[in-house]
Amino acid sequence: MKRFAAFLISLILINSTFFAVEWPQEEFNKDAVSSYFGQNVNGSISTSLIFKDPAEVKAINDAKILIILDEEEDSSFFPSTLGNAVILCHDDDLISVYANLDNETVNENIGTKTSVKEGEKIGETGNSGWQKTRSNLEFQIIDLQKSAAINPKILLPRTENEIEYSITGVMLQNKEGKFFDIKESKVFPSGSYKVFQTRNKIAVPYKTTITINGVLLDGIAFDTVNQENGKLYVTGEKDKYTVEDLYPNDTLILLGTIMLTPGRSTLGITTLDFLGKTKQQNYILSIY
Repeated sequence: MKRFAAFLISLILINSTFFAVEWPQEEFNKDAVSSYFGQNVNGSISTSLIFKDPAEVKAINDAKILIILDEEEDSSFFPSTLGNAVILCHDDDLISVYANLDNETVNENIGTKTSVKEGEKIGETGNSGWQKTRSNLEFQIIDLQKSAAINPKILLPRTENEIEYSITGVMLQNKEGKFFDIKESKVFPSGSYKVFQTRNKIAVPYKTTITINGVLLDGIAFDTVNQENGKLYVTGEKDKYTVEDLYPNDTLILLGTIMLTPGRSTLGITTLDFLGKTKQQNYILSIY
């Protein structure tokens, strides 16, 4: 348990060093977001926080205007699916991306400017990119120095509540790819297993941890999305996880990987949200 406690403390210390910014929309509550950072969106790990409703969009902090996109661009972090977008450059090598905007309102508000102030209106949401039938903001924060997308919820002011994230539908998958419902199976042969749970279609936990008999074996951090050899991934305690690893189908999300050895074992699953609240489930397993 000491290793697990030290892991949680390290998360708090890391989180406290980030530079805070303001929300890109005027009003925010737990129901304002349709998809969290790290979610499976169109078969890729989302580097965006996607809002639900049309709104005015404002700069999260003082910034220089890096580029205004009004035609298709194509890269891993700035795909053509962003549609009309504004990209701002901030201090500390951070850039913020405001996508799916109405091009006319962008031109009216910042079309001739080279910089903006915190809270200054950039434009209004539109219908472009992959969200042509919806008028809502797709928002990103990129760390240029690390070439990584940062989970915006780390930097944005905390809300009073979060979408409640529950640990449900836990499944183990063996090396042969066979799934076992942990409610129905409590006896397993020794070996390596992936631990999944039923996916929440909007929310993603901030962190997950997997323990066996109180010893931390794996955990996944949804604080950044990185890129290697053209593939996006999130970082676990044991490995780098791509979208294929995280989301084997439309109903499951990966929590981590474990090695089960013969004997009686307690599998512990913990999720941590952005308010520091944890959910935990323990399962007693017999391993032969």
